[in-house]
Amino acid sequence: MTMEADTETGAGAGTGTSTTVDTEPSGRLDPLLRPTREVLLFRRAGRRPSRWRRRRVPPAGPASWLRAEADGQALRLGRRTPGTEHVLLAVLAAYEVSLREPELVDDEDAAGGALLAGLGLAYARAYAELDADRVALPADPRSVEAYLSEVSAGQGTGPLVRTLLAEDTRARRLAEALGPVGPGA
Repeated sequence: MTMEADTETGAGAGTGTSTTVDTEPSGRLDPLLRPTREVLLFRRAGRRPSRWRRRRVPPAGPASWLRAEADGQALRLGRRTPGTEHVLLAVLAAYEVSLREPELVDDEDAAGGALLAGLGLAYARAYAELDADRVALPADPRSVEAYLSEVSAGQGTGPLVRTLLAEDTRARRLAEALGPVGPGA
């Protein structure tokens, strides 16, 4: 079995389905977005990926998938704890996955990503900037938990993204480095 097949069958293991999407009109899903797709697949199925058993269980509530995805983004970038820049990456990643597989992300959860995309931000570029450590990021004014605690059912990610861009957060600094972020964001 090839390495690619090993990584792609992990998310669908035990479900009888493959995580490979061969019917995408624009080609295969970017490999950087596959872990996000896995989180979203398991969210829909109501199960947690096995790696979460080794780590802290995500909190319950509307922001649980977002916290889990921000944790994953931080880990992939070599950070132990997520900052608001990882929340921004999580929102962008979920949005970009939703463009190919809309059934995995609710409209409310995609709203923040649509807002960021409207500002000209893209996941791959934001990830590359963080991975290369080219953006100076100060400390966040509040903890990630404080921002995520403001996410409530039915509101989705739009208000969260607006808050992250309105305050002097690491997410705002990253967004500014990638393109203009206006006061009306």
